[in-house]
Amino acid sequence: MEISYERWQQAQEAEFKEYWDHRVSIAFGGFDNVFNYLGVDPKNDLKDKVIVEVASGSVPALMMVEGAKRRVAIEPLMDKWQKQKETCEAAGVEVVAAPYEHIDIGEEVDETWLFNCLQHVISPEGQLKKAMETSKVVRVFEPIGWGNGQPLTANTAHPHIITKETFTSVMGDFGKTYNGREVAHFHEADCYYGTWVKG
Repeated sequence: MEISYERWQQAQEAEFKEYWDHRVSIAFGGFDNVFNYLGVDPKNDLKDKVIVEVASGSVPALMMVEGAKRRVAIEPLMDKWQKQKETCEAAGVEVVAAPYEHIDIGEEVDETWLFNCLQHVISPEGQLKKAMETSKVVRVFEPIGWGNGQPLTANTAHPHIITKETFTSVMGDFGKTYNGREVAHFHEADCYYGTWVKG
């Protein structure tokens, strides 16, 4: 499921128009739930780690992490969100405003995170493979459907339809399914989540 760079640019433009809520409190509330499902305490469990967050949006989950050696947020739209970029950098989060597929990861990182981003990318499978190649641990929390077998739908901002098989065909079945609306004020969609560890 790879799209052209031009189609990806269209998706980015549409996402920029749709994505307007940059409140840290709202983002952190959602990430509290993500970390809870993944069994991670971002204040204590990630000391001295090098962590990459892919397509982090304007408020990276990395901003909640304490004691990491290096935190890198990869977000192609971040140059358009100058205030949010400055907030990230002031918090010690490095920002790379480019597609993950186009970045050379020169060192093995401890963890790579993909949280609600794969519908927007050039190649979901390519990103999963790259994360596995460059990282000791890959954590995911990604929408996969609307429950009762209803798949996600594609649109301009979301060119890909992600399913559980998107993950299992590349990484094996390492995760679980969050049922949409299981937690108030959180994902309405069903999500595949879990932690893949390099063998």
